[in-house]
Amino acid sequence: IVRTLLLHSLFSALYLQSFCTSLSNCKYLHLSIMDKAQLHPHRTESYAFLCENAKLISNALDGATERAILCANDGTILYMNPAATNFLCQTSSKHVMDVLVCDDWLTVKNCRVRHRGLTTRNDRNITVTKLDDVCPCCTRQYYTVYICSRHERVREVVDQSFDSVFTVDESGRICTVNEAATDLFGYTESEMVGSNISMICGGGHAANHDQYMANYMETGIKKIIGKKREVIAKKKNGSEFPCELGIKEFSDASSGKTYFCGFIKDLTFLKEHEAELQERSALAEGMINASFEPMLEINEVGIIQLVNEAACSLFGYSRDEFMGSNISIICGDGHAEKHAFYLRLYLNTGEKHVIGKKRQVRARRKDGSEIEVELGVKEVDLSDGRKSFCGFIRDLTQHKKDKRALHKQAQLIRGKFFGDGEEQE
Repeated sequence: IVRTLLLHSLFSALYLQSFCTSLSNCKYLHLSIMDKAQLHPHRTESYAFLCENAKLISNALDGATERAILCANDGTILYMNPAATNFLCQTSSKHVMDVLVCDDWLTVKNCRVRHRGLTTRNDRNITVTKLDDVCPCCTRQYYTVYICSRHERVREVVDQSFDSVFTVDESGRICTVNEAATDLFGYTESEMVGSNISMICGGGHAANHDQYMANYMETGIKKIIGKKREVIAKKKNGSEFPCELGIKEFSDASSGKTYFCGFIKDLTFLKEHEAELQERSALAEGMINASFEPMLEINEVGIIQLVNEAACSLFGYSRDEFMGSNISIICGDGHAEKHAFYLRLYLNTGEKHVIGKKRQVRARRKDGSEIEVELGVKEVDLSDGRKSFCGFIRDLTQHKKDKRALHKQAQLIRGKFFGDGEEQE
């Protein structure tokens, strides 16, 4: 009896060692069998009918990161780990063919899976492992079936994307789409998968898209692959909209086929916002140009960024001559060479001598003549932390003439009423 028990224990140990050896190269298991045996996830009813060795194997499968099924050589499901149970939601499944949609579960490499009562849209990688020896206590031949979830994880991530994502084969047939794509284009997934990608091509390119792909497959010349560009796309209702399209090419190592992954970003709101900004900018520029007083904007180093028509008329420069030039070109009275120093001094110290005030200065025209102007400068803090300075200029030439004329007229009046003596005084 003792000898029989010892032999049974030895056979069990050797079988477990064989099981560990069979799974040692499996990349889906990341814990040792003893570590997995200490895990206690929820159990299904089938667990109670397993032999002791099968229970230890089940404990190990519970620690697997992938969906794992323990089955007999006839395909009968003996146990599903929590990952498989949660994914398949079919604890009542009796045979592995109730789960896998294939002709031969022993040789299958990839196939569709019945997931939550429905068949998955795409194939899943399947790994079937046969344990080296039969179980010594129940003489069963065990198999482990792994349903790779890496694809689902990627798919779940892609489905969470706010942008539309497509995969297309060499013929232009849509293989997969994410939820954002179906929401954006108005098609259901079944309407899109299997159809030609030209169904969403706008701008008159739908009829030529197949030829574009054929040209690339024949020549290998990349015109849009690996780049981003703005194109027009078409929805199910026929409306077209602007989008940013990025395309990446990849190959399936198992089949050798080439696929293309397209990333589409809807630019409708961005274009509407840009149009609104352009309208506001045009309105602001129109208001500035409508001003009778010269206005200029300079950056932190004194380069002119904006100028209105009144400034061009006053100083004799064209808008193109002004833009990008230093403001010192209109500084008179010997201050042109010192203006850059004044600007740096303010930026370093923050001491305001001109900013926020009005003062009379001399300005220089393109022809070299100088005039008296009233200058007001306002500082503007930009959103990126830089500073801008807006200058408001009023030509005092006419004002000075009028003032002199009034003064002369006053002198004439005083001379007429008070005589030459007053004038002499």
